[in-house]
Amino acid sequence: MSQFNTPVSALIICKNEVDMIADCLRSVDFCAEIVVVDSGSTDGTLECIADYVAKGYPIRLFHNDWPGFARQRLFALQQATQPWCLCIEADERADAELRQSIIEITSSGRNDTDGWFVRRRDYLKGYGYAHRWVAHNRIFRFFRRDKATMDIAQRVHESFRVPGRTALIEKGMLLHRRATSLTEDLKRTNSYSSLKVEAQVEQGDKPSMSRLVFSPWINFLKFYVGKRYFLCGRYGYVHSAMVFLYSYVTEAKLFEARDERRADKSAVKAGK
Repeated sequence: MSQFNTPVSALIICKNEVDMIADCLRSVDFCAEIVVVDSGSTDGTLECIADYVAKGYPIRLFHNDWPGFARQRLFALQQATQPWCLCIEADERADAELRQSIIEITSSGRNDTDGWFVRRRDYLKGYGYAHRWVAHNRIFRFFRRDKATMDIAQRVHESFRVPGRTALIEKGMLLHRRATSLTEDLKRTNSYSSLKVEAQVEQGDKPSMSRLVFSPWINFLKFYVGKRYFLCGRYGYVHSAMVFLYSYVTEAKLFEARDERRADKSAVKAGK
């Protein structure tokens, strides 16, 4: 198989990913088009991308000031020209089996499936890629361009959608390579939980004491036992505990947001 001949647009959004972007670009060298949307890199990411353009990679580079995850991904989709799209993060790479699976899907001529879920294998700092028997997350990443939509109200955990049939790509994975420290994980947990709560408040979601008490434990057990992260030793425990923390902080912040709204309303009434 020659490079760049599969009718797929790889969609990558990035900022300051100089340590990750090269492996990502190499892993999608089977795609006819690589759409990269940068929101203001200053660390050498753009120079790295330029090197791959010089090597002949079919990269179309765009700058777009950061509008939020959902809007940025939608912007990337709007630049794509190929019939199929693969949404991939700068710190991910498609393994050889996934590449082959996508090639087979696009060449099969099947018209009964509009989108595909892909398994993603996380990298745990100090351990490596999660144990092969872990039930890796299934994420929606491969789809027909003309069928895809994005809910721009989503602040975090956003995903493209298609109206028709979806399925799981059985062979191959996205390898999530970023090895983050606990300090970085805590910062991301704080940021992502705030974004999620903002969206929940806009949608009129109300806090729940039962969710605050039980949801963190349910999510911890889902990962540690249900997804078998216990196979990764203490690293799997820490990973699952971060899921617990994210769930807890999100629910607690939703209560805090409700209390702040009530305080604001009381202040307005007192000022009348």
